[in-house]
Amino acid sequence: MTSIVKQRAAHEPLYDINPQTGATIEVFYADRALETFGWKGAGWFWWARRRGHSPAGSPRGPFATRYAAYRDAMTAAGPAF
Repeated sequence: MTSIVKQRAAHEPLYDINPQTGATIEVFYADRALETFGWKGAGWFWWARRRGHSPAGSPRGPFATRYAAYRDAMTAAGPAF
């Protein structure tokens, strides 16, 4: 049972919020089951969103690691984040 819990924790989404602007990014893992919905494959993705709203646009990715997706989000999100 503990191996299942550890695996779930490894794929938990990551959220970061800019306290000044309220801009939010979400970094999340998507597996191959989502390919049927037009996703590009398994891996880590990110998208920008405003608090309490749906994401605007498509997610960026896939990235090999959560950190790679987060770094790309920090670069692409720009000064609003």
